[in-house]
Amino acid sequence: MDILATVRLYIGEMVAQAGPQMKVLLMDKETTGIVSCAFAQSEMMHKEVYLFEKLDSPVPREQIKHLKCIVFVRPTQENITLLCQELRTPKYAQYFIFFSNIANKSDIKQLAEADEEEVREVHEYFCDGIPLSKHLLSIGMRNPYDASFRLSTTSLLHIKQTIIALTLALKKKPTVCYQRTNEDCERLAGEVAQTMRREDGLYRNCKEDTMLLIVDRSEDCATPLLNQWTYEAMVHELLGIQNNRVTIDGQNLVLSELQDDFYEKNVSANFGEIGQNIKTLMEQFQSKTQIHKNVESIADMKSFVDEYPQFKKMSGTVSKHVSVVGELSRLVGTESLLEVSELEQSIVVDGDHSQCLDRIRVLLNNRKISNLNATRLVLLYALRFESNQSNDINGLINILKQREPAASSLVRSLLRFGGATRRKNELFGGQSAVEMTKRFIKGLKGVENVYTQHTPFLLQTIDAISRGKVNEQLYPKHASSEFVPRVDNIIIFMVGGATYQELFHVRAANERRLQSGGPAILLATTHMLNTKGFIEQLRAMGGGQ
Repeated sequence: MDILATVRLYIGEMVAQAGPQMKVLLMDKETTGIVSCAFAQSEMMHKEVYLFEKLDSPVPREQIKHLKCIVFVRPTQENITLLCQELRTPKYAQYFIFFSNIANKSDIKQLAEADEEEVREVHEYFCDGIPLSKHLLSIGMRNPYDASFRLSTTSLLHIKQTIIALTLALKKKPTVCYQRTNEDCERLAGEVAQTMRREDGLYRNCKEDTMLLIVDRSEDCATPLLNQWTYEAMVHELLGIQNNRVTIDGQNLVLSELQDDFYEKNVSANFGEIGQNIKTLMEQFQSKTQIHKNVESIADMKSFVDEYPQFKKMSGTVSKHVSVVGELSRLVGTESLLEVSELEQSIVVDGDHSQCLDRIRVLLNNRKISNLNATRLVLLYALRFESNQSNDINGLINILKQREPAASSLVRSLLRFGGATRRKNELFGGQSAVEMTKRFIKGLKGVENVYTQHTPFLLQTIDAISRGKVNEQLYPKHASSEFVPRVDNIIIFMVGGATYQELFHVRAANERRLQSGGPAILLATTHMLNTKGFIEQLRAMGGGQ
């Protein structure tokens, strides 16, 4: 299940249907993200798409009558209204309209009434989510919850539509399962199953070899609160990735497995390994050009790129990663992330409560520790030791308030959202799904060689389903859904945001599948989370009052 390849195929077909000659691509906010992650601008230009416009742009668009117009938008009421206005005063020679999801017949009728012969094609192409990689689809919905910690009505509708489009794009008719402990997941599963029955004609030629599992972020709030040490997850945690793009010193850099071979090969590497791999490429370059310069640290790397512009020209993607790794290294040092991460490990593993408490107090009073890391430590402590009668959550909150005025309500929101009474699973203790293990790796000078790796709760679920031992008490099939005879594919939709650490394990499972078999796994979600984003989500749900 390669969702990126599927979306590329569909967009390619849209462009091909418009035929030769220069074309403009007219999109909305959501479809702009879909296209930008599926194709580089240069690729689209090779397909004779030379202009990219927004349907809802406040700036009037120029009339260019010699261009064909490919319209690719979500079939929302707002877009239908804007399209009708567009067709009444057309700016282009011909229109080829493609909706990213199922369009209502009444909407098509409105368009027909507004059209004066410019529209050549109207089709549904099921691409209603952003393909961030082969195994990852995101809606880009930053906070789907309302103040009652439930999915808002608009969020639930959008998620349902995305799931339906995803299954149709992949030509799958899945068994719909859900997280029993979450009412939103059950409701969403029912809505999806009902839509599948109603649109049975669209599913007529779809394979019945897939399980769709709908889960909620509240099941594991530990994962988005931890520092990460694999390359992609670390970049998102410290720099933030938005639709495969990251900004450093005002420079926008693309980090895409599709467009960057080095990134594709190193996306799951840990911090020390990525540095070593860059160093190896530099040494290969030196050997070919007979340049002899000592490169022992990340600082040496940056100096080398500046001093030898021919290397940058020959290997622009690697020099880009030198900038990224250099910034990560700086932040690891200035924010004492190794010390913070070590304490995180002690908190999450079933460690000594009193020792964790003392160490958190010390770090909260250390001004070198950022406000974000101070907040993360207190939230992790509250989540881990919520039921410990000796906990001092209030004491830590009082210290944290000097940095984060909303500390009390953030902790309250976290426990209400994902505390012990809400999640109902064994997140900590015994056979914990969040066990931490140390990795000893050989890295560059200036980069510490002890890293921690977190195993998300989602991995337990993936392993169980892969072995055909899914816990039907925890993840039942929806009553109106049908069992598939054999599960060759798993689509996991995580409401409330997924992390790149969870994607790491999805990738690993798909790689193991190539050697030992098992189902293919695709992760879909409302949005991608890091600690900052998760805390802002808690704040929006009531943690900022």
